[in-house]
Amino acid sequence: MAATSLMSALAARLFRPTQSCCLRHRPFHLATVRNEAVVISGRKLAQQIKQEVRQEVEEWVASGNKLPYLSVILVGENPASHSYVLNKTRAAADHTDERKICNAVSPDKDVDGFHVINVGRMCLDQYSMLPATPWGVWEIIKRTGIPTLGKNVVVAGRSKNVGMPIAMLLHIDGAHERPGGDAIMWILKVNGVRKKAGYITPVPGGVGPMTVAMLMKNTIIAAKKLLRLEEREVLKSKELGVATN
Repeated sequence: MAATSLMSALAARLFRPTQSCCLRHRPFHLATVRNEAVVISGRKLAQQIKQEVRQEVEEWVASGNKLPYLSVILVGENPASHSYVLNKTRAAADHTDERKICNAVSPDKDVDGFHVINVGRMCLDQYSMLPATPWGVWEIIKRTGIPTLGKNVVVAGRSKNVGMPIAMLLHIDGAHERPGGDAIMWILKVNGVRKKAGYITPVPGGVGPMTVAMLMKNTIIAAKKLLRLEEREVLKSKELGVATN
């Protein structure tokens, strides 16, 4: 997603909270400018999350488990994606169906949250692998203490990978398997929200670093989930062996 769109995506405008709803603590705000949105540092929040993930991975490995690793399959010709993938992948990607590739990956290993099962579970407010960018936006909102309950929230952008998932994460109430922001959602195709939004992240240093941090968090979540599945299979095999004997 373009940098300007990422900035707009977080401009989940909370139509100017009333005086009583103003934040008392703003540990991650870069600045507060009169008549402009409060600017939130995604970099600082991302560093906090990556440190949490690093500690979780160290504990995971110290317990005798393998170090989790991330594999990447690139589809299409997005210049931003190609900046870290060899050019020779282009020829193979030209004849590839993006949706088939996404669904060919195991839902349990789908750290991007693009598999149809993960998308469906997310839309039904169930536990699933969440797309990294929308999850990063949701974490910024939660960790910064921005009130969302009953607020009118505008998501600027309607893409299936960012805009729609952000709306899904923010609209649901707290009584579901995956609690949400319990907000009133509006999805619009808008730009230039700095003068109107209550809160906003800068570009660079906003949602981008959070996307990477949440991807790393998804990776350790997937590793733990797969280990649990393997342990169940081993236990099941042993039980079947005892029953056969």
